[in-house]
Amino acid sequence: MQFVLALLNFQQCRPCLNQLPREVCMSENNIVQTPTPPYPEYSDAVLNQEADYGVLKQLEGTWVNYNPDKTNVGWGLHTTCMPSPGTNSETIFGIFHFLCENYTEELTFSLVDGGVRNRGGANEQFAGAVKYNQSIQRVSDGVGIHAEDGMYLWLNPMYNHAATEESVISDNGFPGIAIGAGANGPNHVPPYSIARSGTIPHGSAIMITGGFQADIPGKPEYPTGTDCWTLPFTQSWPTTPPPEDDNTVPAAIAANPVPLAGSPLAISPSMGASALLSVGDGSPPAPLNLDAPAPAWAFDKSLPSTQPDSNLTYFQRIVAHPSYPYSVRPDLRLRDAIKDQRIKKYTLIQLSSRHNGGLQGGVLNTPFVSTFANVTEMNLNLWIETVIDSDGCEVLQLQYEQVLFFEFMFGSNGQVTRWPHIQVNTLRKKKDFL
Repeated sequence: MQFVLALLNFQQCRPCLNQLPREVCMSENNIVQTPTPPYPEYSDAVLNQEADYGVLKQLEGTWVNYNPDKTNVGWGLHTTCMPSPGTNSETIFGIFHFLCENYTEELTFSLVDGGVRNRGGANEQFAGAVKYNQSIQRVSDGVGIHAEDGMYLWLNPMYNHAATEESVISDNGFPGIAIGAGANGPNHVPPYSIARSGTIPHGSAIMITGGFQADIPGKPEYPTGTDCWTLPFTQSWPTTPPPEDDNTVPAAIAANPVPLAGSPLAISPSMGASALLSVGDGSPPAPLNLDAPAPAWAFDKSLPSTQPDSNLTYFQRIVAHPSYPYSVRPDLRLRDAIKDQRIKKYTLIQLSSRHNGGLQGGVLNTPFVSTFANVTEMNLNLWIETVIDSDGCEVLQLQYEQVLFFEFMFGSNGQVTRWPHIQVNTLRKKKDFL
């Protein structure tokens, strides 16, 4: 008996006049869903099939910054808090080193030939593996500041592999199992569609897992004004607009996205962040308006003396940074990069090392990193956007935001401080404009 596995169909974009074909685009009316048992029956013919990479197929190629006007919004940006020289784990909170830098990037994805077979007895998975290599240089001087290698894995292709006469005999199955055992399950349903592994020279290795939402019409939504500050304290991020057709199942239900535990803010509650900030001048507590100029208290050099225990003193330098508001909320650079773009649709991939129950991902660190700046969590948003350029042609664009948390020193709440380390960037495939 043959069963059909719900897979994503791809179609070739129609080339513009006098131009080479663009990218492989997703079919608009199909949303990849978590595979549903019963699964197709395994046979040796599966070994000769091409790998299924799902939504990850769109990543193939080399992506770089497309920034012909050399504007700050066109570069990547990172915010990083680190231990300050002379400090230790018992140092009172507020003494830390902060970096916020523009960067340029080359990110290459390569498809691994053939499905990667994971054997689980009656259940078999043929993962589609996509290798990536990331190289990042600081814009100001061209010095390399980050390198990373790893893989994205498409985990949906599942098969049922029942016991055969050959397997029972060769694996000493008799009398424990009979021919045909496992044909009726139990079937493993992958809790996540996508996984990513990665290693960096600092001495950390990640495994993050999650899901996706496909064919979301329009462009990603971002808040403005004071909502940029207050919403991370009240709801998960990012938001997904409802489908235009009331009869369409929302992508957030059809797929398996992750409710991310992180926040797009470079300032965490243990660093003194809260939905309303008390300035100490008698005015009522109020949120930051991240679309207005930085507030006056950010540049008050007397603040460490007049309000040494104030939460504002803790993160004053972040608000006063020349890259404000991106130094406070880096993903606003992604918002501003697409502000004037016409985006037809996008796919959102959400991965995390930490989930609300169930099977978890994780982060492993070397002893030194674990002791002095322990990396405990990582969250990723990755958007694959179909942009309609000024010439009317469609081109793929990649935007990402990844948030890691370092833990070191006492926080303003008496516990260990969680320091967000955030990277954001907007990229296009090198072949599309070089």
